[in-house]
Amino acid sequence: MKKSLFALAALGAFATAAQAQSTVTLYGTFDTSVAYLTGLQAATASTITNASNSITTGDGFGYIDGSWATSSWGMRGSEDLGGGMKANFHLESDTLTNTGNTHSSGLFRRAANVSLADAKLGEVFLGRRGNAYIIATAQMLPVQGNTAHQWRNVILSSVGDQISNSISYATPTVMATNVLVQYGMNNTIDNGDDGSMFAAHLVNKSINGLQITAAYNNMVGLRAAQTGAGQGAISAANTAVTNREGYAAGLKYKVTPAIEVGTFYAHGRQNNGGQTSATSGISSGAGGFGVGYQATPAILLGANYVKTTFQAQMTNLQAHYMLSKRTRVYSQITLTQAAKGNQQLGTLAASGFSPIACNSSANTTTTTAGVTTSAGCNNALPGTAGFQNVPTNANGYNVGIIHTF
Repeated sequence: MKKSLFALAALGAFATAAQAQSTVTLYGTFDTSVAYLTGLQAATASTITNASNSITTGDGFGYIDGSWATSSWGMRGSEDLGGGMKANFHLESDTLTNTGNTHSSGLFRRAANVSLADAKLGEVFLGRRGNAYIIATAQMLPVQGNTAHQWRNVILSSVGDQISNSISYATPTVMATNVLVQYGMNNTIDNGDDGSMFAAHLVNKSINGLQITAAYNNMVGLRAAQTGAGQGAISAANTAVTNREGYAAGLKYKVTPAIEVGTFYAHGRQNNGGQTSATSGISSGAGGFGVGYQATPAILLGANYVKTTFQAQMTNLQAHYMLSKRTRVYSQITLTQAAKGNQQLGTLAASGFSPIACNSSANTTTTTAGVTTSAGCNNALPGTAGFQNVPTNANGYNVGIIHTF
């Protein structure tokens, strides 16, 4: 009897130890806000696809999901394999708080990958994962968020927030430096690199409060003959007909424990490989700076200014108040100035609408007098709905609540 009891106790202890080697974490973020928008144009308003938004042209109120932080939830799991090695998985989904829907691109659009990590060798990921360029550029300014980060779409520097069919490698952090490299496959046998993506970043935080960040991404577009039903095997994220390239570099410095400043420059280039398009052969850049001030443990203030090479400008002011470690209220004021040459900073995005606010799968376009407008999601490209053919200034004033778990 004693042996049986001892064996049962030993088995229970072993089961407890085995369970401790594997963990699953559920997490999420919800960002809800209301905005008053001014100066919207009809073409821009047509891209507002959320049912609760009723703005058509001019001024009005709108419910904005994810204006500062993307509303999402996800799961992370890890198993300790011993010897400093772990097996991990990551799933992440959008949550549209205005309708309760997820994103039209798929349930786990934001992340769906598994990885093997070694304490000394780094980590290899297989599956859909966040674009290294987006991860890096999102932290170049001290207090940025979705609205202020829209410049990467405006100058065509981003190939997409996530990369499908990808293999990624993250180096271990050495001297406060981390490198992430990604390649997204086109998933066809005989089309070479057409439809593939590449991204990389370097982040260094080792020099007395100074952070140095560099990022790059590139997309090889499909040839005209490759588009259509025959390309169904290629991931939807990697099917664009354009060649697109973007790079960015930023410096962020903690002046005092409470004050941090940052600056960046980024450049984007798009070429449709000889295909006829209003967005072919575009090349533009953007520079900006930002300041963050932790006035008290509960109060965070931020200011950002961005200007593009075609003279579009955006000023973004923020105030955050922490009700707890998981809940905050915030306010943003975003002012945009139209660009010269009939191109402007995307008014819809700059007025508080994040990429997640555009949740329609439809993206039909019409072209009149060489100007393309969209009846679906805002692509923030010159000549499309995000850039008005008639220059205008648009402003947004929004107040929101963010809760994390």
